[in-house]
Amino acid sequence: MPPNIAQRPYPMVRQLLAMIMVVGLGFGLKRAGVLGPQDQQTLGKLLTHVAIPAVIMKTLATASITADLIALPLCALVVVLGLTLIAGLGVTLLGLQGPRAGALITCFASFEGGAIGYPLVLLATGESGLSRLVLFDLAQAIYLLTVVYSLAAWFGPEPITPGQIAENLVKTPFFWAIVAGLALNLLGERSQPLLDLLQIPAAGFLLLVLLLLGITLRVEFSGLPLYGGLALAKIACGLGLGWLASRLLGLQGLEQTVVLLGAALPPSLLAILFCQEHQLDSRFTLGMISMAVPLYLMVITLYTALQP
Repeated sequence: MPPNIAQRPYPMVRQLLAMIMVVGLGFGLKRAGVLGPQDQQTLGKLLTHVAIPAVIMKTLATASITADLIALPLCALVVVLGLTLIAGLGVTLLGLQGPRAGALITCFASFEGGAIGYPLVLLATGESGLSRLVLFDLAQAIYLLTVVYSLAAWFGPEPITPGQIAENLVKTPFFWAIVAGLALNLLGERSQPLLDLLQIPAAGFLLLVLLLLGITLRVEFSGLPLYGGLALAKIACGLGLGWLASRLLGLQGLEQTVVLLGAALPPSLLAILFCQEHQLDSRFTLGMISMAVPLYLMVITLYTALQP
């Protein structure tokens, strides 16, 4: 066996192991009482309002974007629509109602691009892959903040108005970071001071993400079969829909890889906030996300090991 084949997967595996250790550190600090719910909220706000928008703007501003890449957000739309329909069927088959039904649909119809997909896809495919994932995530983000948010409200006790949905979208930093990044790219703006400024919060992005995941993860052994089965079903359905969408739109190579890795992502961390806001089953949401994250790590590690 040539040395490069035997040795190639190990750098990626070592980096993933280091990331898992930081997640474990965050979990350990939570168990020791050093980090608590207030720290989780602080880390979440730093990611939502500073680090992730900086990563998105910098990536899109410097990416090589061509007209054919419009297929990426279209693939994402196919995936999330398919996952929503499958979740609706699953709720019916499992006989779920009320808060738990809303939590399942909210989890199943969303995926976490910013906090989980971005660092891992960057690690696996480099900046070119990350720029494509951001475009893929564009349609999903809008769908999450409008349709999924509305579905969460539908299963909650309080009604929601179109104005609240629009306000929710406008207030989200991800949305404006995507708009600003695309505008800078179209204008050909490559201001080095601006890029240097964005690099500072972007540099702390991975550490904040991993610590937040460690604080958020919840180990509940009694629910492992249920949460594990649903998380595995979501990943499998996402991969199937991603493969179908990429085939229909004729994607190959890096673009197809990004669609598959994006479609298999675990539920969005915003699903937790949606469930809390609309009084859905937040414990169910945490359990499913806690199982989906390690399963996704296995998927992306296997993908890396199988690459030529």
